[in-house]
Amino acid sequence: MFDLIELAWAVSPYTIVGEGNVSKRVDSGLLVKASGAELKTMSEKDTVLCNLDGKQLDRFERKPSIEVCFHAWFMRTFEGANYVAHTHPVQTNKILCSSHITEFATTRLFPDQVVRNGAKSCVVPYATPGGKLLDAIEKSVKDFMDREFYFPKLILLQNHGIIVASTSVKDCIASTMMCEKSAEIYLGAKSLGIKPLSKDCVMEIDSDPKEKYRRDLLNESNLR
Repeated sequence: MFDLIELAWAVSPYTIVGEGNVSKRVDSGLLVKASGAELKTMSEKDTVLCNLDGKQLDRFERKPSIEVCFHAWFMRTFEGANYVAHTHPVQTNKILCSSHITEFATTRLFPDQVVRNGAKSCVVPYATPGGKLLDAIEKSVKDFMDREFYFPKLILLQNHGIIVASTSVKDCIASTMMCEKSAEIYLGAKSLGIKPLSKDCVMEIDSDPKEKYRRDLLNESNLR
């Protein structure tokens, strides 16, 4: 349980009040943040057990997050999706609420952005939280994987926030933090005249065995 609490506390700066949610795969399904609970103060009593269809199994005095359906879908669909974190980082959301979301998803500015967030990110068009958002995520992630041949390390929800799914807590934290750092750098670079990494540079970094080693230190997800 402490690993899920660690994840919640670490990504809590990218939410306020009851925003955002985290989950962890367990033998009977998944543990997910209860609706209305705050990530920065989350404890065991603020979690709800659900099966991999998103159906609540315990603590019926609390309700699971309204977004439990996409947490369950990731874990049901991708064997390595042991942790999922959804947050609303401010600098990133400035971009997600603008016409620059696609450029941000496909532009890489520095090596560690490639290492932690992948060569490209998956963009999900805006959809109302709940079933409609799940449908949009499912379609966008599948389309991304058909096109790019890998699971996206960073999923950008238009006018909403971000999702990261991974085998490890540390990788979820690193991907979330790197997204917000990248957003700050992107916004600054746009004001000065952006100079992105070339496609060849991105491919070289992404395939570098030394960078793979650094990724593996965080038990980076290799979802299929």
